[in-house]
Amino acid sequence: MVNHKRVCLVSCCSGHRNHRCDVWFFSFVFASIVRRYSAVRRQRRIAQIKESKKGEPSGKSSANADALKSGHNSVSVLLFDCKSNNTVDEYIASGITSEVIAHITKVAAIRVSSRATSYGFVSNQADVKEVSETLHTRYILAGSLHHAGGRIRVIAHLYDAVQDRDIWAQQYDREIEYIFDVQHDIAKRIVGAILGEVKMAESLMAQDTPTQQLDAWGLVQKAYFFWLSSFSPEAMLEACELLRKAIKIDPDYATAKAALAMILANQMTIRIAPDYDAAAKEASEVIESAFKQAPNDVDVLENAGVTWQNLGEKVKAEMALRKVVKLTPLNLIARGYLALFLGLTKGKAGAEEAIEIIEDNLEIAPNHPSTPYWEFFKAIAEQARGNHQAAIDQANSSLIGQPGWAHNYFVIANACCELDKVEEAKTAIASAGMINPFLTADLYAENVNRITGDPSMSEPFIGGLRRHNLI
Repeated sequence: MVNHKRVCLVSCCSGHRNHRCDVWFFSFVFASIVRRYSAVRRQRRIAQIKESKKGEPSGKSSANADALKSGHNSVSVLLFDCKSNNTVDEYIASGITSEVIAHITKVAAIRVSSRATSYGFVSNQADVKEVSETLHTRYILAGSLHHAGGRIRVIAHLYDAVQDRDIWAQQYDREIEYIFDVQHDIAKRIVGAILGEVKMAESLMAQDTPTQQLDAWGLVQKAYFFWLSSFSPEAMLEACELLRKAIKIDPDYATAKAALAMILANQMTIRIAPDYDAAAKEASEVIESAFKQAPNDVDVLENAGVTWQNLGEKVKAEMALRKVVKLTPLNLIARGYLALFLGLTKGKAGAEEAIEIIEDNLEIAPNHPSTPYWEFFKAIAEQARGNHQAAIDQANSSLIGQPGWAHNYFVIANACCELDKVEEAKTAIASAGMINPFLTADLYAENVNRITGDPSMSEPFIGGLRRHNLI
């Protein structure tokens, strides 16, 4: 059994403060400022939705629950509106629309209206509320195409019928020398971006709905809210309870089981599980059950990959993550998890592939809800490549977006050690303890060793800490 020790961060004798205390004190102040600033940035998008709900009738939460039950990730893609009378432009607009539909159709968790049905409506010429009611879909993706000289401009926007507003919009400007490549590229970027927006919208609505009004699917969406807000120990424990309720409602719900296993595995890595060994055992049993039940389910595969990685089962983890990315190439969340796995377990070659994946993700959807995690994954890959300053920069960037992810501080600490900045490393470790006093540097090193399964593979991630006797 692992001994979970709290970390004493600042200890100053009366009338006396040594240099280390000064460092920790200023670290505390800095970390507090960063957390406050980061929380403001992260909550802006949430606040927009909260603001839009002011003045709504008290029965709105019931309507939310009904929407979550009936609209499970349903999308209609309208024919993009061509702003010229050029037949070629009409073909381009139709081609982009068709590719978007084809990409979304590969995501089993999302119901997309057929091309024949949705093509009965043209973007910017249809009442999106009416389209939503007619096609029984919550989300409407619409767009327009403008052509000037040798360039086109595509503007796409995603409408949420429940919130009765656009929740995403993006402009794409391209040269049209190779039109099929342009169509494919724009469609890929649109789909990669909106999948994250849909996940955020569903989770936010579930969070705003009383738990007792949610079905099993809604409870799973509510459990994911911790991922969007603050990756805090309290939020993860609450998510675990929500998933247990979902499984109680529907004992055969494989997605809920896989999500529970992932949460339990993460509780292990941040060391908040009341009983570490029991959490590991339950996570292993639950994910095996979910995978056996739904071996081709995208959500199950995604969570299985994370769970098996944290349990140290590398072969299974890679199998699951490679498979989910093959099934849904634009599932950027799963791609991010694959990048983390590669960066941790496949040496410099894996790190190169990981960085390529993350940079592609960030290019496709720079404002995706997962961006802070991707920056952490890239920091891990930079460590594997021996780029210590780059690892520090990426970890700091990740902390701005997700200040609750304490693992970033251990990345910074190890990189600082490699650069012989030992006092800065100690400051980083102290900052991690302010966020999560249960996760010490020694336990972080234990996590890394379990995941890599090989001390030599762990060296890029904890070697600096070890050489300077910080673990």
